[in-house]
Amino acid sequence: MHRNESPDEAHNLVRELGLKEGIAIGLGTMVGAGIFVLSALAAERAGPASAISYTLAGTLCLLIALVISELATGMPRAGGSYTFITQALGPLAGSIVGPGNWLGLTFASGFYLLACGEYLAMIVPLPPWVASLLLGLLFTWLNYRGAKITGSVQNVVVVILLVILTAFVGVGLFKVDTTLYRPFAPLGWGAVVGAIGLIIVSFTGFEKISTISEEMKRPERNLPLSIIGSVIIATVLYALILLVLTGIFSYMGIARREAPLVDAASHIAGPVGGTLMLAAAILATLSSANAAIMASSRINYGMGRDGVLPDWFSYIHPERNTPAHAILVTGGLGILLSLTGRAEALAEISSALFMVSYALLCLSVVVMRISQPRWYRPAFRVPLYPVLPVAGGLLCLAVIFTMAPESRVAGLGLVAASLIWYVIWVRRKATVIGEFGPLWERERPLEGMIEAAEEATQAEKHEILIPLLPGARAKPLLNLAAALAHTDDQRVIVALDVVVVPPQTPLTSVEARLAKQGAAPKGSPLAQLAQQGVDLGVPVRPLRRAAHAEASGVLAVIEARPAVEMILLDWRGPLSAGRIYGSPGKTILQEAQCHVAVLRERHLNQVRRVLVPAGGGPHARLGLRLAAQIARGDEAELTVLRVARPAEEVDVEAEMRSLRHLVEEILGSDTRVQARVVVHGAVVEAILEEAQKGEYDLLVVGASDEWGVKSLLVGAIPDAVADQAPCSVLMVRRYEPTGISTLRRVARSIKGW
Repeated sequence: MHRNESPDEAHNLVRELGLKEGIAIGLGTMVGAGIFVLSALAAERAGPASAISYTLAGTLCLLIALVISELATGMPRAGGSYTFITQALGPLAGSIVGPGNWLGLTFASGFYLLACGEYLAMIVPLPPWVASLLLGLLFTWLNYRGAKITGSVQNVVVVILLVILTAFVGVGLFKVDTTLYRPFAPLGWGAVVGAIGLIIVSFTGFEKISTISEEMKRPERNLPLSIIGSVIIATVLYALILLVLTGIFSYMGIARREAPLVDAASHIAGPVGGTLMLAAAILATLSSANAAIMASSRINYGMGRDGVLPDWFSYIHPERNTPAHAILVTGGLGILLSLTGRAEALAEISSALFMVSYALLCLSVVVMRISQPRWYRPAFRVPLYPVLPVAGGLLCLAVIFTMAPESRVAGLGLVAASLIWYVIWVRRKATVIGEFGPLWERERPLEGMIEAAEEATQAEKHEILIPLLPGARAKPLLNLAAALAHTDDQRVIVALDVVVVPPQTPLTSVEARLAKQGAAPKGSPLAQLAQQGVDLGVPVRPLRRAAHAEASGVLAVIEARPAVEMILLDWRGPLSAGRIYGSPGKTILQEAQCHVAVLRERHLNQVRRVLVPAGGGPHARLGLRLAAQIARGDEAELTVLRVARPAEEVDVEAEMRSLRHLVEEILGSDTRVQARVVVHGAVVEAILEEAQKGEYDLLVVGASDEWGVKSLLVGAIPDAVADQAPCSVLMVRRYEPTGISTLRRVARSIKGW
């Protein structure tokens, strides 16, 4: 969930929008500048069959509307598709979708303001840029004042707009020249399908209804009706408008007209019709700009709330109860874009990202259905699951290939920029981990058999390896290794010093020199560590090896010594810079064929209290075992913590029973452990709050594969905890031999079926 937020908190947005406002927002964005600008282009590309293009596009959007309706009723929160995808798939997906949707809508709002300024310039003695500026300031102010005012204005605009366009269709259908419909698809049906990529941006408004879901009354009813209803209304209206337009003018050369719909209305009803259609064009661009500013501000508000953007964006005005900063930034950027005249091209590029967003929404509903978190209780469910979500997602990706190559390339560039932003900011700041990560790590059937098989492969492993990497402190690592050794007489501590030599120097010559010097020359770090081991009552075996790099040397020793059970690393030195893949510490973490534990030490003089968050995944299970062994070796107190997500009915007693069962399964029934269950919306913050309140000396966290590729998918909880914890943190990664990994994948596949 979200940092410092629960479903019952007072600062959530006020619910004051109803069904009419919801449909108005959807239609206000869809029935806008798109139909006045893109309809003629679509007609020239596909002829009269462009009406079929709009019908196909609307049908595809109807599939996505069903998906969004389920997600919106299951997660009625501000932020729309960004929030849904982030909650389901994690911060990386949100980092792609959020900026893409936000910028796409913001660029669209600039285009709408620009178009409206040009239309107004036909009847008002103002330069177009001045009109665009004034309109931008007006709608930014309306949104800043409050959603109720915005919704009221939107209702009036949309009603007038629909009346004019409906009258245009109703009168125009009786005055069309049916001979212009022959041939109906003059450029072939491939052109009909190809036009979908051009016009799909005209339908993006339906998804924006979900961005105000946190402000909607009775969301379980009004959200699905608003989303699905607006798509159906817009699809029917678009198709009929195209039939009238291509029945009045030939499709050839229609796009070269300055205002095709205005000209068509003049042809049908004379000057009065042209004037009314010009008014409709102005109202359409006004409506679109207003709805785009409102919806896009909700997206960057949601990103600020989740740490994808700075917290400044999540500010709620104490009196207006609106996301004031998000609205001001979005409105200001839209005004600036309207003054550049380049917003139309950028909005077309953003349409490719909308298709990526829709595909990820389809994947999100599948993940939420499989993970089944307690707080996810949608009042509406997608019919024919999983056929419709899968088909919708694949069709959205297919639409991208009907777009111009420049749009696809630019879209990929924005995705790349979002990935960079994720690495440098989001990965450290995001407070949402998504359901995909817990789903990935959740304990699977056959776990007992897998544990038994792995224990058989680990039976002869008893060495704890401490490499003396540059900049690292070995003494705290030795203290933990000693605690582990005290619980098992078979365990042996090995201290490794890797002597790095240039690539030009043969390793054999250096190894011979090291052999003459002895394993632990007097006064060397190895000798000092061996003496410290004597003081702690545990033997330390010194080992020196030559290598061309620290990482390759450590990995070679692990490979050559099958008895190595675990490697203990200090966060300092090469590992502290290891956020960039390729550093020595990261290489060891990813490739070591043994268990790995990394200590982020903060004044760890004596271990008296140990905290370990409980989980069913393999890394968390190893972390619990190590925590229990360290506590037993140092005669410390061990507390096991489970974080339950907020829900309407959280059965704390059931959670406690489940936690105790897990502890007994892993540690046995005779282990003395204090079990705690806390209900919190943010896993990281719950762990940090417990660590602070309990004055723990050591916090042991299972890695959940977050030092590997999956950190890009589900976030890095151990890194976030290690960065902010008030005590020392031991991050644990469990190694699984190839056979065990294969067995676990088979078990997960069985669970998936």
